[in-house]
Amino acid sequence: MALLIWTRSADDWDHDKPILDATDVDVLHLPCIAMTGLTVKFPKRKPQIFIFTSGNAVRYAARHPALFNLMRSSEGVLAVGPGTKEALKAFKINAEVPTGVTNAEQITEWMAQNLRPGTDVAWPCSKEPSFDIAGHLSRYDIHVEPLAVYATEKALHLPHGKMPDDDDIERYIQSLEGIVCFASPSAIDGFARSLNPSENRLRQELTACCIGQTTASFAEGHFDRIVVAPMHSIESLVETAVKALKD
Repeated sequence: MALLIWTRSADDWDHDKPILDATDVDVLHLPCIAMTGLTVKFPKRKPQIFIFTSGNAVRYAARHPALFNLMRSSEGVLAVGPGTKEALKAFKINAEVPTGVTNAEQITEWMAQNLRPGTDVAWPCSKEPSFDIAGHLSRYDIHVEPLAVYATEKALHLPHGKMPDDDDIERYIQSLEGIVCFASPSAIDGFARSLNPSENRLRQELTACCIGQTTASFAEGHFDRIVVAPMHSIESLVETAVKALKD
């Protein structure tokens, strides 16, 4: 039976479940990442700008009220995508989402064109971000300091959090079909490490539905069919996946 396979973490499930429940498709939750909050070191220099590239970064940064107080005294906050903006809005932070910016690479390009040289930027993010914003902007004399607020374990988990055993893995390899949704490159990494789709039937049986082009590029080589949500939001990811499942 064709399924919509949802790979976001168990931490995200309370947010995601109502969106998925509103669809009329069968959903299998197979978390492919698990996140752990980290102790945050404060920026070495007072930031003029904060940037957020994901809702998870917002939620884990919010565990450090002093960091949010520092953010409220900054000149502004930039966010990638409407979902990240909404996550910040929940904490009464009004962020700017630059037009046409849907991923970390694009916001890097936007900042290079729109921020003055010498600007100090704080970037709450994962311990291992998929795109090096700081390195790319250093050539423009824009100082971005990554602040690792969470670490990501990249591996498939069962819905209740247990790690799958060999029988579970073999069962999924032999039975899964439909649309597998990815909201980050890390989720693709976790799925691929556990189920190795490029080496078995899953490469052809599953269609990867990705939240943006950066994530889609990580799906190449693992899946023959890839579709990309037109907007960088969970709602758009779900809508695109449901349409692909019914087509």
